[in-house]
Amino acid sequence: MYLKRLEIQGFKSFAEKTKLEFKPGITLVVGPNGSGKSNIADAIRWVLGEQSVKTLRGAKMDDLIFAGSEERHPLGFAEVSLTIDNTSGTFPLDYHEITVTRRLYRSGESDYLINRTPCRLRDLHQLFMDTGIGREGFSLIGQGKVDEVLSVKPEVRRGLLEETAGIVKYRYKKREAVQKLSETETSLVRLHDLLAELKKQAVPLAEQAAKAKQYKDKQTKLNGLLIGLLLAENEKHKKDLTKLSEQLTNLELEIENLNTQLRYWQSCESEQKLILQKKLEIITAYREKLYQAQLDLEKNESSKKLLQERKISLQTQKEQLEKEQKQLNTEIAYFREKLSELKIERQTCQEKVEKARRELELHEAWLTSETEKEKKQELALEDLKNEHFEFLQAKTQLQNTISNLREQLTVLQAKKEKNIVRLEEITQISNKALTKIAQTEKSISEITSALFSGEQNLKTYEANLLAEQTKLKKQEEKNLFFQKEKAALESRLHLLQEMERDGQGYAYGVRGLLQLKTTGKIKGIMGTVAQIIKVPPAYERAVEVVLGGSLQYIVTLNEQVAQQAISWLKNKQQGRATFLPLDTVKGRKSRGNIPQGPGVIGCLADLITYQPEYNEIISYLLGTTWLVEDLAAAVEIGKITGFRFRLVTPAGEVVNPGGSLSGGSFKTKTGNLLSRKREIAELTQQKKAGEITLTQGLQQAEIFKKAVFNARREWERAQEKIQQLRLQKVEEEGVLASWQTEKKRSNAVMAELEAEIKERALLNKNIISQKAALKERIVTLEQEIELCVEKINTLVQALDHSQGVKLEKNETLTQLRITVATHEAKLATFNEEEKENALRLDKLMNLLNEKYLSRESLIEKDSEIAGEIVTTEQQIVEILKAIKNGENLLENERKIKEDLEVDLLNCTEKIKHFTELLTEKQAEEHQLQLRFSRLETAQKSVEQRLKEQFNLTMEQAGQIGVICTNKSWALSQISDLKTALGKLGEVNPGAIDEYTRLTERLSFLNNQITDLAQAKKRLDLVIEEMDRLMVQRFREAFQCVGIAFQEIFRQLFGGGKAELVLCEPGNLLETGVEVFVQPPGKKTQNLALLSGGERTLTAIALLMAMLKVKPSPFCVLDEIESNLDEANLERFANLLTHFSRQTQFIVISHRKKTMEVGDVLYGVTMQESGVSRLVAVKLAEAQQEAS
Repeated sequence: MYLKRLEIQGFKSFAEKTKLEFKPGITLVVGPNGSGKSNIADAIRWVLGEQSVKTLRGAKMDDLIFAGSEERHPLGFAEVSLTIDNTSGTFPLDYHEITVTRRLYRSGESDYLINRTPCRLRDLHQLFMDTGIGREGFSLIGQGKVDEVLSVKPEVRRGLLEETAGIVKYRYKKREAVQKLSETETSLVRLHDLLAELKKQAVPLAEQAAKAKQYKDKQTKLNGLLIGLLLAENEKHKKDLTKLSEQLTNLELEIENLNTQLRYWQSCESEQKLILQKKLEIITAYREKLYQAQLDLEKNESSKKLLQERKISLQTQKEQLEKEQKQLNTEIAYFREKLSELKIERQTCQEKVEKARRELELHEAWLTSETEKEKKQELALEDLKNEHFEFLQAKTQLQNTISNLREQLTVLQAKKEKNIVRLEEITQISNKALTKIAQTEKSISEITSALFSGEQNLKTYEANLLAEQTKLKKQEEKNLFFQKEKAALESRLHLLQEMERDGQGYAYGVRGLLQLKTTGKIKGIMGTVAQIIKVPPAYERAVEVVLGGSLQYIVTLNEQVAQQAISWLKNKQQGRATFLPLDTVKGRKSRGNIPQGPGVIGCLADLITYQPEYNEIISYLLGTTWLVEDLAAAVEIGKITGFRFRLVTPAGEVVNPGGSLSGGSFKTKTGNLLSRKREIAELTQQKKAGEITLTQGLQQAEIFKKAVFNARREWERAQEKIQQLRLQKVEEEGVLASWQTEKKRSNAVMAELEAEIKERALLNKNIISQKAALKERIVTLEQEIELCVEKINTLVQALDHSQGVKLEKNETLTQLRITVATHEAKLATFNEEEKENALRLDKLMNLLNEKYLSRESLIEKDSEIAGEIVTTEQQIVEILKAIKNGENLLENERKIKEDLEVDLLNCTEKIKHFTELLTEKQAEEHQLQLRFSRLETAQKSVEQRLKEQFNLTMEQAGQIGVICTNKSWALSQISDLKTALGKLGEVNPGAIDEYTRLTERLSFLNNQITDLAQAKKRLDLVIEEMDRLMVQRFREAFQCVGIAFQEIFRQLFGGGKAELVLCEPGNLLETGVEVFVQPPGKKTQNLALLSGGERTLTAIALLMAMLKVKPSPFCVLDEIESNLDEANLERFANLLTHFSRQTQFIVISHRKKTMEVGDVLYGVTMQESGVSRLVAVKLAEAQQEAS
């Protein structure tokens, strides 16, 4: 698997669609600062899901879209596509290539696609998880990221190791499982509370459902009788309507016959009108033709007059043209004579020019010959000068060589003396190295002893740290228990508050009215009886038993509010409710007092709390009820008082007036309406107490955390001391090795110096012999230089004589050229003047020709106008004839029109007669239709009553009801049923459906609780397995990366030591990772004290160690080596080449050393301001071409 292709369009400075092809190996991206090369790394990070605009070097997401330049408009979107080879099947997708695309629009919308299929950001993260190439992985190392690896907290640095260990997906799955577990536990608590509350409602709702079923059966019988009476009434209306329908049919036949007669005469009338209308149109047409003929006559007479005037005008124009022709002929004769004179003068001048040119050509030929002879002499002179210069140059080189040899002799003598001094120094260094070796061996022995003692102290501190961590863990477990308990209380409180707000436990109609009270649609509803009283917990059972359904009675401000609420219940079919208006309800008091004794607690109305305005309501409900301690006391007091009062015990046993008793056990607690408010208040207090307990627990946990922090700090100090001792030992061992190496090196240098002294003595002898030979060669060259100077002087004299003669000839040649130019100028003047006169003559001839043509045109037009005048006179005669014929035709049509008007009047009288007869019959029909409509209205009234009272159509009523033939019996039955329904009292009609829904919901909740419990067990197992896998893999990865880090660090630094240390060895799931390094020749230092180059090399070593342990398919490096000097840069380049065998690298750089190791080179340029472009070069092919 490797990165194959990157396509960018509209991203930052890449305005045009840009494609980069990648191959295995190293791909270099280079370019000047500001050209946009780092935008390629940003594009890869962005397409892999990066959400931080700051990381992408922007302020807001819009900054990633090309913003335009001086010559380009801004783009509306940015798109980046990354194609990865998947032939190895690394990704769980059935494709050989995977293309990931991210698109951002300027409106803020964005798209994510995998192989052009839309997906979520979460899908991208999961696809690249634990591959090392995600947005948080170690395969994307940008500017500043290298130093950040060492600067971040140990816990953050752990994230890179987790990516290497491949446990990110396990941590992700664990996080999801923990979240689901928390949601499951919360859901279980809420479901248990909801189940308990629903069970409380089940028993009273079952009783209400049974009562509602009895009410429903009687109501069904009553409805059947009422429907039967309505069906009988409907049948009577049907018979009456049938009889009227027959009468209407006969009358409609008579009306139809009259309509037929009327339509016949109306048709005749229409035909007569149509014929008359056509005659009128014909008469109108004749009139229009006569009018048009008059217009044509006037038009022709006007045209005739106009043509006569044009004929006179043409005659005048013809005379003017004849005058102009005579003038033009005179001018043409003048210019022809002038042209003849100019031709003679031009021929004379032409002969003088030709004579002067012949003389000029003779002088120029002689001058050319002399010039060529002079050039040959100059070439010969130049050759002699070059030869003379070469001799001088050779002499100078020989003299320089002798000077160099003299300097070499001086240098050799100085180096000989220096080597002797250096030999003495090296001997002293060798002796010093022996002394230092002995001292260092003693220091190493002392450090080893101190290291053993420090390791013993470290074990003690580690045990103390584990003990403090155990205390903290126990306190955190307690706090977690408090938090769960608090969550359960809040869940129960929230459930009760929701039930109180939704009116659960109340009848259907009562709930609807309570919602109206909340919305304010009906003002004056004070609440239910259960809402306006506050009962001590000990007396809740007694009050519930006594009041029963009265707890749902609704208290209103006055009687009008109650009537308004009842109307709303009827209109909305929301059931029934009982109302207690404050202005009509009067309280009841016991007649007399019961004897006070040990068993009497008091009047129940006095034992509860309520607002003063509800005195009458409470007295009406509980004014005659007394609370006694138990049933025995109630029976005894009843006997004393003659059973005149209602007596109730706290357990809910009742002695009714008259002596009847009620009591027994309760299946479940039914007092939810009274106890709900009390429980809400109690839970609120418990919640506050729980919050205090939790706060105290959290404070105690903070104390333990501080203790853990102090213990960890002591352990870290001890560990740091041990680490320092270890590093000191390594440093001393390094020093020892250094002095041993120095001893070997000094011995080798001594041998080299002795050999060099002998070699330089031999070289001194050779230089002296070379110097003598060079002096002899210089004497020979001086003789050749003198001979060359004599030849040069001879040639110079010959050239001077030739140039004097040539100068005299040039002056004669100049005079001849002036003469030729003068005559040529005159000739040009004659030619120009002759040409101008010829042109003027041509123009005059053309103008004369045009005048002839114009005269001929005028003659033709004159003939045409004469013809047109004759034609116009003929048309006038024809128009006069047409006018006379049209007047005769118009008179005939007028007579025909008068006959048609008489026939039309006869048809109109017939229509009037039949219209009167039709009106009489239609009036009779209207009376019958009124009677028919009344009967239909009565029938629809029956249907409307069926719809309003029973929500049935007539067809549905006929299917379920029987027509009632005995009306008196039916009315008697209806009266009995209404009486029986009245005795049933208040009924909750929705109780049956509510009880059914409640039963189904209880079953559903039980199933949900079972499913959630099983899910909780599965989630616990998943979390346990994730923890086990993460610990195992992190431990293995930590060990492997630590070994690789040490190896690569030594390779980059040429020695030294590097180590990864866990912050909390006992907590592998959360522990951070510290980095300790010791460059060669230095003590262990804080990372912040390292130089920029050392920090960069350390970070590179750590990142490359991760790549070695878990090779990434590809790695993007953005100028990470910018802080390195040339020597370290070469080490980095070698390391990059080594790792490119298993990992594909895309390197953004401007360092020459890095460029040398690349296989493909992409150059980023900005030829157009603000727009980046690419140039690609394969380095291997380029090197072959260069060679």
